[in-house]
Amino acid sequence: MKALRYLGERQLEIQEVEKPVPQKGEVLLRVKACGICGSDVHGYLGLTGRRLPPMTMGHEFAAEVEALGEGVTKFKVGDGVIPQPINFCGECENCKQGLTNMCLNKKFFGVLDVDGAMAEYVAVPEKLLYKLPDNISYKIGALTEPYAVAYGAVKKSGDLAGKNVLIIGAGTIGLCILQLVKLKNPAKIIVSDLSNSRLDAAKEFGADEVVNPGIEDAMTAIENYTDGHMIDVSIEAVGVQATANQSIKCLRIGGAAVWVGMSQKEMQINMQDIVCFARKILGSFNYTHQEFGEVAEIIGAGKLNAEKLISKVIPLEETMQAMEDLHQKPDEYIKIIIEP
Repeated sequence: MKALRYLGERQLEIQEVEKPVPQKGEVLLRVKACGICGSDVHGYLGLTGRRLPPMTMGHEFAAEVEALGEGVTKFKVGDGVIPQPINFCGECENCKQGLTNMCLNKKFFGVLDVDGAMAEYVAVPEKLLYKLPDNISYKIGALTEPYAVAYGAVKKSGDLAGKNVLIIGAGTIGLCILQLVKLKNPAKIIVSDLSNSRLDAAKEFGADEVVNPGIEDAMTAIENYTDGHMIDVSIEAVGVQATANQSIKCLRIGGAAVWVGMSQKEMQINMQDIVCFARKILGSFNYTHQEFGEVAEIIGAGKLNAEKLISKVIPLEETMQAMEDLHQKPDEYIKIIIEP
C-alpha cells in the first residue's frame, strides 16, 4: 500500500509499505479522508519533537471498514467510521475516571512513532471507532477531531448562555470553538486575531465583533463592545505569552480563561492579574473518548457549518506542497483534506 512517510525535517516521501493485518479486536480501515493538522505542519518542519522519523502522520480521519480482526462485532465490512485517535488503555486511574485523553499508557495515531492515516490503510482497535453518520461525507467526518479539541474547551467553559465570550485565535481550532460557542447562546462572541483574513472568516462563521490587537488597542475595543462589562469567559487558542496575558486581562472580576493553545512552553504572567481579580485559568487538552462521540453526534445533526472549513482537497502526492503552503501562507487556508 502507499503511505506518506515522514523521514526527517521537511522530508516526506510516498513509499510502498506492507498493508496492515488487523489483530484481535482491530479493524482494517481504508482511509477515505485525512485532515492536515497544524501539529502535522510543525512536525514536518521538525519543530516539536512530536514526530519521530520514520513514521506516517495523520490523526484527523474518516475511513471505510475493509476487514475485521478476530472478535470484532460492532462493525461490518463497508461501514463508514470515524476513529478517535487516542488509543487509551482503559485500565489506568485516569481512564477509570473517564479521562481517556490523560491515559497513562496512551498511544496517539500519527504522533511520535505511531503510524497514522496519511496512507491507504490503517488498523485501529474497534473500541476507538464511531459510526460515520449517514448524512455526512468522509471529508466532513475527518473534521470530527479538530471539532473535538474545540468541544473539550467549550465544554469546560460551562454555561455560556447570556455571557460575553472572547475567542483568541481564528485558526482552525478557533473557528471550531466559535461555532460550538454559538450553540450555547452567549450574549456576545468576540474573536481576536492578528490576521484580518482570519477575522473575516470569523465574521462569516458568526462572530459578533472582531479585534485585531496589531492595529488597535484590544482592551479598549473589548470594553467598548461589552459596554464596560468585559469578558465572562475567554478561550485562548494560540498559546503564546501575548495572547495568554490577553486572555486574563480581558476578564471581568471572577471571570475564567480556558487555555487550548500551547505553542510557547514557558512565559511570564502577571499573577496580580489573576489573584487580585479572583480570575480562574483552566487548561484543556484534547478530548475524552466520550466527548469525541458527542461531537460526532453534533456534526451528524447538522448543527455545524463544517463544509465551510475545508479550503482544499488533495491527493496524497500533493501533501508535501500542502505542508509548505500551510507554513508559508497560513492565512490562505483553514483546513486541507487529503484523499489517499
